Amino acid sequence: MPRYARLFCLFLLLTLRLPLGAALPELSSLDPIEYDEQAQRLVARGNAQLQIDDTRVTADRITYYRPFSLADADGQVVIDRAGLRMLAERMSYEAETGIFSIETLRTGSWPYYLNARSAGGTAEEAELNEVTLHYGAPGAFSPSIHAQSVAYRAGAAGTLHLKKATLRLGKIPLFYLPSYTHQLGRAPFHLDVTAGSDSELGTYLQTTSLLHITPWFRAGANLDFYSKRGALAGPTAQYLYHSATQSIVGAFSSGSLKDRGDANIDINGQPTPSSRGFAEWRHQQQIGERLQLTAALSYWSDSEVTRDFREDYFNQNRRPDHFAEASYSGGNYLLSAFGRFQTGDFYLTQERLPEVRLDIFPIPLLNTGAYHQASASYARLREDFLQKEDYSQATDYQRFDLNYRIQRPYRLSDWATLTPLAGTRLTHYQNQEMDTALATELGLSPRANTTRKLYEFGFDLEARAHASYPTVNKTWGINGLRHLVRPVARYRYTTGNEVNREIAAIERRAFDLDRPLINLGEQRSIDTFNPTHLLRIGIENRYQTRASGYGSRDLAALNFYQDVLLDKDDFERYDQEPASTFDASWVELMLRPAPWLKFDLSARLNTHGLTLEQLVTRTALISGESWQIGLSTDMLRRQIDQYRIDFITKLNERYALFSDIRFDSQANAFTHTRVGIHTKIGNIWEVIYALSFRNNTTRESDFGFTVSLRLNDL
Repeated sequence: MPRYARLFCLFLLLTLRLPLGAALPELSSLDPIEYDEQAQRLVARGNAQLQIDDTRVTADRITYYRPFSLADADGQVVIDRAGLRMLAERMSYEAETGIFSIETLRTGSWPYYLNARSAGGTAEEAELNEVTLHYGAPGAFSPSIHAQSVAYRAGAAGTLHLKKATLRLGKIPLFYLPSYTHQLGRAPFHLDVTAGSDSELGTYLQTTSLLHITPWFRAGANLDFYSKRGALAGPTAQYLYHSATQSIVGAFSSGSLKDRGDANIDINGQPTPSSRGFAEWRHQQQIGERLQLTAALSYWSDSEVTRDFREDYFNQNRRPDHFAEASYSGGNYLLSAFGRFQTGDFYLTQERLPEVRLDIFPIPLLNTGAYHQASASYARLREDFLQKEDYSQATDYQRFDLNYRIQRPYRLSDWATLTPLAGTRLTHYQNQEMDTALATELGLSPRANTTRKLYEFGFDLEARAHASYPTVNKTWGINGLRHLVRPVARYRYTTGNEVNREIAAIERRAFDLDRPLINLGEQRSIDTFNPTHLLRIGIENRYQTRASGYGSRDLAALNFYQDVLLDKDDFERYDQEPASTFDASWVELMLRPAPWLKFDLSARLNTHGLTLEQLVTRTALISGESWQIGLSTDMLRRQIDQYRIDFITKLNERYALFSDIRFDSQANAFTHTRVGIHTKIGNIWEVIYALSFRNNTTRESDFGFTVSLRLNDL
């Protein structure tokens, strides 16, 4: 931001100030210079030039009054300074006071270009009349603002206060603003436009526009038209504010329409309503160094509204979320309050109404060399199954949870550390309510009040070693090679309790293929927690080389982990199959040997039969700014087997070709193919032409064509 403010100061000749003690300016011309000794006035004509420090003024005639340090240039005035140029009909500048006056001004430096009938002022404040400010090079599609008057204030980033302003696209007026404040370094407005056609929506136009109301707040609207569905409209806003005491960032987006199309089936098998809409608000605020506020509030009329009308948003947020959190970070503790709320009857939500939690981080225990940590929380949890006709009552209870852990590191040698640990977790459930039919289905018999005690014992054994090699390879940019290796062994034994069936389980175990958490205090699915007795063995490798500037960069990382179940009877696998002693092995690989190659791999194997259960990979090849290709795989045994290839190549400075192809091996079909062209208009507009092909989709069209237009925020 300050860069643009400095540029604007240069535009207005604000760097022409001549101190009292400076040397006299140099004046020259093709014709002889006239000098009036009595008036102390010099007049130069014919390609006259005035040099003041590193600023040069050229004009048909320049008059310089030495007693007043006043320069007056007239006729085809050109002012050059540090590669910047201003054109004017007339210019006056008083060096001692820094006051200037300019008539018929034209100037510009990317991305701003300006012309004004007149301008005057000082380095801190300037006034301009009949002003047109272009964002990007002036052209048929460049946005601009025309104002009757503009007040410039330098400030931290430079702002323009415009009166009687008209926002235009080329020569087309878009908005009239009686008063408008624009902060330099930002686009005058934000605009996203997508037009296309498919069999579900018909011919459609989607637009999102935002206009700066203040330097930190901009507001606008979502305005869409669908030939088969109707018109969607709703307000939208974004804000970004920073001060010495706090920072705030957030966004709001919404839309509603009367759907004229045929009712489709939602996620619960119900027809979608005719009145449909959505609203999304995201907010994050940092107050001082310790207090943070976060909120995500969502309203969807049905489970498919964003999927039907805002597909890009749906691909990133496939179900609405409704939560708010406040957290305070103390010297060695964290106090937080978190609430999650039901957003509709089409998704099941584990509500927290609310959860208040205190976490005390590890601190030394007197002078024993041990460290202990603790946490305490209270939560009211609720889960509503009322969308199922068989259930007539929601699950509800209050929970008090206390967790304590102590550990003592022992240094076995310079390269090995043993850390025995022990912990306990006390959980009390109160006022439990649960539908009888649901409890029977889950095999539970909840009591009104119940308490569970869990105990944890174990150790962490870690070793560290490294070696350096004088390896040099110019192809891969290797200047020395360092290998860091860390073998680890983590043993955990957690006692069970026979009260699991007495708990109205809301926080159940979720489907997760990552390495299971083994620390008792980190478990979130505490309502259905089973005894654990396992040993996790691993070896972590990292390879580094010297960075070109300073420090080091990672070339590769290779990690192996093996879980050994010492008690497999209570262990639950993700696929519900019986567990084996050597249940799962994990392999993680990361390669970054050169800027043009990236490779990531994560694999899970069933150790007993050496069967590959899960494989996720991502490969990217980059050729500078010319092209980039990526290949991704996602495999889960007997459930998922998908492949994706994405490619973009630069045809020239303006055009690029891209594609995104996805193949499902189980369906033996290309599920989604998208190809298109990316181009620019006037260096400030991005335009994307795309064709989409889908296979066997339930709601989307098999074929679609879109054209997207976006204004760059430079």
